[in-house]
Amino acid sequence: MKLQLLTLASLLGMASLAVSAATLPKSGLTGTKHDIGGNGCKSCHAPHNGSIANGGTDGSTGKILLWSRNFPSASLTYGVYDSNTMQNKATELGGSSLTTSSDVRMYSLLCLSCHDGVTSTFSPAMATVNMVGSKASFGAGAYESFGLTNDHPVNMNYDPTKNATLQAVATVAASMPLYGSSNTMQCATCHEPHNNTNTYFLRLSPTNSGVCLTCHL
Repeated sequence: MKLQLLTLASLLGMASLAVSAATLPKSGLTGTKHDIGGNGCKSCHAPHNGSIANGGTDGSTGKILLWSRNFPSASLTYGVYDSNTMQNKATELGGSSLTTSSDVRMYSLLCLSCHDGVTSTFSPAMATVNMVGSKASFGAGAYESFGLTNDHPVNMNYDPTKNATLQAVATVAASMPLYGSSNTMQCATCHEPHNNTNTYFLRLSPTNSGVCLTCHL
């Protein structure tokens, strides 16, 4: 009888753990601004039909990370930050379609599908908390934007050989991802869209310039 009670208790315990595991969030997404409408993963991903699952029109977006939002139009250009002192030059993110997951621009253009102030079906006030806008679409007006020309450069090869004040590639890659064979910096280098522990969905704590000093000496 004692053995039977122990066995029953063990089974109940295992069942409890199984239920708890099933109901735990997969990541730190729950309750953040990326948990749009409380839809969790479906806020940005869908197992079927791409953007159509979220009211979009292009089912092919699901071919890339099961993305369930419209991609920015191929006609949109955003500009990139540049200065006379930059040796590592960034290149334009937009201007052509995103058609394959081997395209490293994916790690920025998927962000811009909500944050460019143009592509998302949300109203700017609701969805584009840090709206960057599009140079092609925004001139004078309520949502005038400098595109990405006044933002940290993305779609840029991270190359310390061109700038002695940058950390080694291995040092950066140990805590923040660089993408593709040329180690490009994209939006997702500094931001982890599934976890807001560090606020602003940063991969690292910004305390004492922790994010900046990961790359900059």
